[in-house]
Amino acid sequence: MREVTMAHAEKRGYDKQARKHRWRGRYKLPNGKWGSVSKDDNGQPFYTERAAEQYAHGLETDVRRKQFINPRDGRTTVEQWAGVWLPSIDVGPLSEKEYRLRLKNQILPAWGSVAVGDLSPAGIAAWEKHLRASFSKNYADNVMSTFRTMMDDAVAEKLRSDNPVAARKSGRRGKYKPKPKDEKAIATPRQVLLIARNALEMRGLNEYAIVLASAYTGLRIGEVAGVHRDQLTLKDTGEGARLHSVHQSQYVGGEFTEIDNKYDSGRGLILPPFLAGLLQELMDSRPESEWVFTAPKGGRLLRGGDWYTDTWQPLVAGRAPRGAVRGARARPGVRPVLGVEGLTPHGLRHSQKVWLDEGNHPRVAVEARMGHVLQGVEGTYSHVTLAMELAIAEYLQRLWEGSLRVVTDRREFGPYPPLKPPRRKRSPNRLPNRIGS
Repeated sequence: MREVTMAHAEKRGYDKQARKHRWRGRYKLPNGKWGSVSKDDNGQPFYTERAAEQYAHGLETDVRRKQFINPRDGRTTVEQWAGVWLPSIDVGPLSEKEYRLRLKNQILPAWGSVAVGDLSPAGIAAWEKHLRASFSKNYADNVMSTFRTMMDDAVAEKLRSDNPVAARKSGRRGKYKPKPKDEKAIATPRQVLLIARNALEMRGLNEYAIVLASAYTGLRIGEVAGVHRDQLTLKDTGEGARLHSVHQSQYVGGEFTEIDNKYDSGRGLILPPFLAGLLQELMDSRPESEWVFTAPKGGRLLRGGDWYTDTWQPLVAGRAPRGAVRGARARPGVRPVLGVEGLTPHGLRHSQKVWLDEGNHPRVAVEARMGHVLQGVEGTYSHVTLAMELAIAEYLQRLWEGSLRVVTDRREFGPYPPLKPPRRKRSPNRLPNRIGS
């Protein structure tokens, strides 16, 4: 019997439902062994010898062109591939945490049981549309970016030949939507001062200093929390008082840790004189503390959801005064700062960038202070000098002094917001209400 050396078809069992015989294609793998395929790209069985043979010939052509994708590898499910992919990526701990959450909460519930080779661009596009209708643009963008990166690596691993998650960069699809304007709230130096004064009223010197340090250094809130007292050089010997930001404080895997700054953006910042004096006063008030900025009781400063709702939002949006009730002490009210509705703590960092742009400082010095790397030829040939850094610190000092001037030509505060009703504690023996109960 003559030995078979090329792709061919073999008859398999009889399909009673279709009332036809099934066929499979046989082809040579890159390692010289025989492979077999019983379904086409759409998952349909081969019911004719010719269909099976032609498909097998196509696979052998891919082998010769070094473009072969083994159909069996494409049967790997998205969940199985995620288990291989996650340990292989080299990202920071916070980025890895976000990847895991996006996979757990969105991608795997929808696609975990689907084979990588069966992912359909049309199906993913429909799911993306639902995702964008249900969540914020930023969150949906991040989920799709994670899915796209994961499938890019699946293509590199030859689990499939193309990425089914559209990049949406080669051309516009669907109805026209104008690009949304940047709606980020930005504060003026005067508005930052008013927010800081609210912080002083509500939480004392520590919170006052955090607001001003965030705005006048441009540090991210995690970087502010990670500043140790030995990272401050507050005595100016002609080169400015400095803060050295080298890491940020975060919870990773449920535990407190200090990790590198975002994008490895460790940097030294010259402080305007008023801020250097404020930080010295803050450290003198608690000489035993290892950190510059602390929690209310002196421990590690960590910013979570409770802080955003209970402290930050009232600093901007105000809080009604309250008398003593049910054993709780009376508290003074703070009035909302007008013109910064929706401002986030990260908005203080954005505000400093706007101030420096308005001051026409060299772009390379501004980006360096923000912890960014200036790209392209400009970044290659531009360098930050001490004179540039001192000029920025002097400019920020002038902005601070200008913010202290009394304003009489406009309203700066709104009325107190209404007092919220006290939170009711649920009885431990009482079940929560359910829809339809």
